[in-house]
Amino acid sequence: MKDFNEIISKFAIVGTVAEVKPLGNGLINDTYIVKTADDATPDYVLQPINHHIFTDVDTLQHNIEAVTTHIRRKLEETGADDIDRKVLTFVKTTDGTKTYYFDGDSYWRVMVFIPRAHTFEAVNPESSRNAGKAFGNFQAMLVDLDEDLKESIPDFHNMEFRIKQL
Repeated sequence: MKDFNEIISKFAIVGTVAEVKPLGNGLINDTYIVKTADDATPDYVLQPINHHIFTDVDTLQHNIEAVTTHIRRKLEETGADDIDRKVLTFVKTTDGTKTYYFDGDSYWRVMVFIPRAHTFEAVNPESSRNAGKAFGNFQAMLVDLDEDLKESIPDFHNMEFRIKQL
C-alpha cells in the first residue's frame, strides 16, 4: 500500500491532510479524495497516472496544463464567475517544476477538488445533451489555442487506424 501522505507531501497543497479515501469508479486511473482538516482550505484529488496507457506522462501533463491554462485565461478575460468550478486546477510539486511526481514506481498528480460537482455512472437524454453542450463549449474555448499539443497515446484519434483495427 502506498503512503499517500508521503506522495501528497511532494505537492504544494494548502492545509493539513485529514484523510485520503477512494473517490468514484475510474476506468483508467484510480482516484482518491484528499480531505483537509480546515474548512477554509481546499480538498484535493490525488490520482496515480496509468503510465501503461499514458506512456509519455510529460506530454500528457503538458497538454493538460496548456489546455487548462488557456481556458482559465479566457474565462478571466471574459469576467466569468466561479472560474475554479469551470476549469481544473493542477497543483505543482513543491519544487514548482511539474504537475506530476514520480515516486520511482508510479506517477502521481493532484488537482483541487471541485465541491458540489456530480459524476454520472450512466447517461440519459438530458445528461447526454448537457455533455454535448459542455464538449462544444470546451472545443470553442480551444479554437484559438496556439500551444503545440502532442499525441499522448499514438493514433488514439486516428480514425483510419481505428477502422483498420476493426
